[in-house]
Amino acid sequence: MSASDQISVAQAVIEKAGEIPDRIAVVDGNVQITYAALVEQMGEAARALLAAGIGPGDRVALWAPNSARWIVAALAVQSVGAAFVPINTRYKPAEAAYPLSFTGAKLMFVANGFMGVDGEAAVGLAVEAGAQALRIVDIQAPEDAARSWENFLSEGRTVSEARWRAAVEAVAADDVCDIMFTSGSSGRPKAVPHRHGATLRQTRNTVAENGNVEGDRYLIVNPFFHVFGYTGGWLPALLVGATVYPMPVFDVDTVLELIQRERISYFPGPPTIFHSILEHPRLNEFDVTSLRLSLTGASDVPVELIHRMLDELTFERVIQAYGMTECGTATYTLPEADPETVATTIGVPCTDLEVRIVGPDNEPLPANEPGEIAVRGYAVMSGYLDDPGATAEAIDADGWLHTGDRGVCDDRGNFRILGRIGDMIIVGGFNVYPAEVEEALRQHPDVEDAAVIGVPDARMGQVACAFVIGRQSDEGRYLIDADELIAWSRDRIANFKVPRYVENIDVFPLTGSNKVSKVDLRELAASRGLGDVS
Repeated sequence: MSASDQISVAQAVIEKAGEIPDRIAVVDGNVQITYAALVEQMGEAARALLAAGIGPGDRVALWAPNSARWIVAALAVQSVGAAFVPINTRYKPAEAAYPLSFTGAKLMFVANGFMGVDGEAAVGLAVEAGAQALRIVDIQAPEDAARSWENFLSEGRTVSEARWRAAVEAVAADDVCDIMFTSGSSGRPKAVPHRHGATLRQTRNTVAENGNVEGDRYLIVNPFFHVFGYTGGWLPALLVGATVYPMPVFDVDTVLELIQRERISYFPGPPTIFHSILEHPRLNEFDVTSLRLSLTGASDVPVELIHRMLDELTFERVIQAYGMTECGTATYTLPEADPETVATTIGVPCTDLEVRIVGPDNEPLPANEPGEIAVRGYAVMSGYLDDPGATAEAIDADGWLHTGDRGVCDDRGNFRILGRIGDMIIVGGFNVYPAEVEEALRQHPDVEDAAVIGVPDARMGQVACAFVIGRQSDEGRYLIDADELIAWSRDRIANFKVPRYVENIDVFPLTGSNKVSKVDLRELAASRGLGDVS
């Protein structure tokens, strides 16, 4: 760890602001905040937190969409030695109550009304479950509301700036800076504490690997409650001296207008949003030539999409990366990678991290032999919060994090994801990995994208069910003929991998982190009566 990483996240932002005080740090609608003003606002919120009794070791929840105020609140929490706990904005109150109670949060910043966010209901349910009562600050409430941001800040006037500065200096690199929850696709979400020093080290490595520079303009659609929008979004921007443009809800017209007006240079996001942009009927009316870099991931990427991002969206480089809450970004594609490598692999290990493929016996496998992806290094979590059992299952005695993702490493050292081990479909005793079938279906000339799940079958146990999005044409979107696609598939993949069912869909349901939600697809399949349990 270098000396620059042996400080806190807030201290790193304060130091950068001292170098470029007048540069614009955040643009949120009509509001522009310089680096100097960002530190000033951070200090105001931090003093209010100190007045509210928040200090080292405490937890403060953030349940709100991307905004400048989200960034200010997060940095303020970190600056007083507390850890922020981001909550998925798609959660219902009953779901949000769990991280509140589990972490023992003392205060929550909330945006009531956004996508059904209801702070009072979540707190009430958390208290019913045995949690302590916690204070709510509504960061979007009118100024004169009792729980408004402005009223909260006013309470901090009793706390001196000197006290806040002393609190900042007291935060150590090994202190916890945030507690993020996993997706919870298998049981309850698990809490992952991250520490200041490791977070800074990984974020600085990401900046170097991506080629981000001071003056870049970051459009961040990825939600801040996820690592993609946090350590892959606003934090690297502030560490390098760039400008952050937070977007609370993805909208193609707004994105294109922002790119043109603000000369956006860095635009990360999952493949789904770039599909939407490229299909926009008025794309050619916008000037997108300022775009320089993009980082994508979160799902398989068609080769054609990478080509179109480079050609039609004018990106100079598109990076594919792979990571998870437990270790942040673990791999990335190199600058010299060709479009096919970017689309079909997740690249090589990130700086100072080890990545390998292991078999069921936890022994490393040779190139081109599939197994489980394992990661080791400084960025791997020390363990799940208050869950030694789950920690022991995830991290072995040698410090390797077992990701639960099936993958393979080729002769050039590039890794590739073959799907979640837990998503595997067992068809008559044969293992079928959805990613493999999805990749095959995307080769059909009329299929833009595909998502495959398993559905019950009385004879085979399970069979594959494919949800497909047809390509867009001048006459509209193709409706895929199920029988034709099934017959086409039989010539290209083993018969046990061929989908039994093919369903047209306009758009895939997404998780809060913009991944295809296989859980929702399974529910949709059940509602349509797909599968045979007779």
